[in-house]
Amino acid sequence: MPLPADFYWTTRSASLPDEALTVIACDAVWIVSLSQRINDDIWIASLDRHRNGPGGPSRRCTSYEQGRAGAELWVVRHEVRLREDVAAINRWREAVRANRLAKAGMPPPFGWMG
Repeated sequence: MPLPADFYWTTRSASLPDEALTVIACDAVWIVSLSQRINDDIWIASLDRHRNGPGGPSRRCTSYEQGRAGAELWVVRHEVRLREDVAAINRWREAVRANRLAKAGMPPPFGWMG
């Protein structure tokens, strides 16, 4: 299933262009990230990555392909809320970019971002 417009798969780092596509982002905001555990090779999907930051809630995947397919379905189901979240993050980022002092008086949309 294709991702909605403006959502895209990318790598976890621009300096690793040959790495597997493991992040769904929208406007440079990470929405979902997939990672593979080293000890047992199980794939894990971190959903709502933008809300919870690293170490947030996650789900096990039976494979990389299944994790990608499940993440895409999840994004489609939650598209409206995800777009609202990304817009809130971008408004906060713009305000802070415009005036660094605004960061002290303007709480981020999601607590872990501060």
